[in-house]
Amino acid sequence: MADLPEEQIRIIEFGEEDAEEISELFREVWPLALEYPESWREKRMYSAEQVLEDMRNGCHYFGSRLAGRIVGLYKAKITDKGLFGEHQTVRPMCQGTGLASAMYMQFADYGRAIGCKRNYCNILVGQTTGERLMRKFGFRPWGEPYEQMEGMLVQMYERIL
Repeated sequence: MADLPEEQIRIIEFGEEDAEEISELFREVWPLALEYPESWREKRMYSAEQVLEDMRNGCHYFGSRLAGRIVGLYKAKITDKGLFGEHQTVRPMCQGTGLASAMYMQFADYGRAIGCKRNYCNILVGQTTGERLMRKFGFRPWGEPYEQMEGMLVQMYERIL
């Protein structure tokens, strides 16, 4: 798939009616994320019911569609520290297209629109794509790396909005 200009990628908020399709995307992509421990990948393959529960508990799912199909997304939650983003998932056919970058730009725009002073997220230590995106979008390490689960070292990053 060709690289798409980031400004042409439309990021939208998904609703409860999208829960099954979101779950299908997780089940397709997370088994392939071999840099993560297997137990973490399994935890990231939410069922449609888990997605619905998330949405009903204040989580927002944003992403993009191509030819009517969800091709990438991330989850955001407003906290006392700012807007926390996680669970970024991109179909293999759309990796390297600018979709992740478009989501990081929208993450900042949404955070500002709702009055948050910071975006923050965890990146797997040594994951070059995630670390490159952090630099590209002005995120800085926040605190020391820590084990998010046994054997999985992450670094929290923040971007002041």
